[in-house]
Amino acid sequence: MKKRRFMLLATLCMFFVTFGFFGHAVRAEPDDNWLQSNKMELSAHRGAQVAAPENTLESITQAGLLGYGFVEIDVQKTKDGHYVLMHDLTIDRTTTGSGKVEELTLEEIQSFAIEDKDGNVTSYKVPTLNEVLEEAYKYRLGINFDGSKGKWEDKEFVDGLMKEAKKANVLNHSFFVLSNQSIRDQFNKWYPDATVTFLGNALTNAEADIQELKKYNNAIYTTSIHNIDEESAKKIKDAGLKLHVYKVNTDETYAKAKKIHPRLIETDVIVP
Repeated sequence: MKKRRFMLLATLCMFFVTFGFFGHAVRAEPDDNWLQSNKMELSAHRGAQVAAPENTLESITQAGLLGYGFVEIDVQKTKDGHYVLMHDLTIDRTTTGSGKVEELTLEEIQSFAIEDKDGNVTSYKVPTLNEVLEEAYKYRLGINFDGSKGKWEDKEFVDGLMKEAKKANVLNHSFFVLSNQSIRDQFNKWYPDATVTFLGNALTNAEADIQELKKYNNAIYTTSIHNIDEESAKKIKDAGLKLHVYKVNTDETYAKAKKIHPRLIETDVIVP
């Protein structure tokens, strides 16, 4: 009897690992034209922070297991030329160490441990971009590259990052948030087929934002859930653009987001 119960538990564990704790979520394949899909997916801001510290490899793994469709990540470059995930310019807030990312080597950064939101020291280390992209591909997660971190005006920085994205086979399942117009236009000249966006305001600037985004081969409209309503959402969709809303972290904002049916809902706390 004990043996049969053990086998049942093992089978259930395999089911959870394969399909996620909240049921299997249909996600776009990396080679799909995800911008043409009408499905609505959750995007985990800095990874699945509901289950692991931000911008860690574990937060990407958990995003995959929980059934998110995309993850938002922040990429910077170390002193010795390695791409790592880190939101702040320094490692002070999220690790046991201190100092600017660009002034530390990868070995130095990974000698420190990640701290969680409550300041508890974990066993996690700051991950490399390569590790994260390989993990994301394993779970068919799309990538939202936050261009507010890192030197996106530097072609060497961009070329190296794009090379890693291409190698991991996630480039066709990604988009790049570049709110600085000159940097975005330069990036677009370098990589005209990459999907771009910026932080727009659909309530006050929808028409101008749409016009700007239509310049590019591939674009998605990004705005805070607080800066959009049903009328402006319709304008965006009528223009042939998919919608990405962020700061969706309450029951109220989630209900509002579902009502306008965006392509992506970015959240810190909502689980699929």
